[in-house]
Amino acid sequence: MVKIKAGLIIILLSAILTSGVHAAALHGTIYEWSDFEKPLKNAIVEVNSTPLQYTVSTTGTYSFNLSPGNYSIRAKYYRNNILEYAAEEEMIIDKEGDFIHDILLFPPTDPEDEMLGDINLTKDIDMVNDSGINDYFSFILVFVLLIILFFYFLWKKKSRIIEPVSNESAKIQPIKTGENRDEAKREELPADLKDLYDLILGMGGRTTQKEIRKKIAFSEAKVSLMIADLEDRGLIKKIRRGRSNIIIAENKK
Repeated sequence: MVKIKAGLIIILLSAILTSGVHAAALHGTIYEWSDFEKPLKNAIVEVNSTPLQYTVSTTGTYSFNLSPGNYSIRAKYYRNNILEYAAEEEMIIDKEGDFIHDILLFPPTDPEDEMLGDINLTKDIDMVNDSGINDYFSFILVFVLLIILFFYFLWKKKSRIIEPVSNESAKIQPIKTGENRDEAKREELPADLKDLYDLILGMGGRTTQKEIRKKIAFSEAKVSLMIADLEDRGLIKKIRRGRSNIIIAENKK
């Protein structure tokens, strides 16, 4: 009986030592999408290991001990119980050792994830999401929006008719470069586009379409059309990120 117990203890110790030998250390720094200099503190980081591991990065860094395998790393940052930044990345640990992996957090792209700190998910929400009625109306809405966009750009193309050049306009004008050219483009804008462009500049020349919608009294469809118009005029650049857009003013230093 004593020999059996001793054998079991040896097997358990061997398993523990073997798991420790094959473990890998995964660690890194967490950054906000618009600031690569200063680590983002107090983000919640978790990895789907067995058992699940998570940590609060009070210093802007994280660290996990993992065995070889495929993992999904999620990081979220809340401000006043509202989700402000999030990221999810896949990571492969194929050997033991030290792995450094920095995480870059972006504004949430799913509207239902924006206030996870304040809402309670229920079965009723799942039932509504599973309903085919919502999908049907979403399809109709997208179809109507595409038709509006098609006729808008068709009208815009037809409106750009070359007018006869008068003697006044035929005079040689000084070449405008850099900020002078952007200012000239701004002065040519309609009032609503000028207000939107000034808003983007006032937000540092770098923001998201979601933040713009919070500060301007236009519908989501009109904001999308206005942003597309500013991009066609060469005043802004739009970067797609998930379901959201990052808006950057051109030539903004």
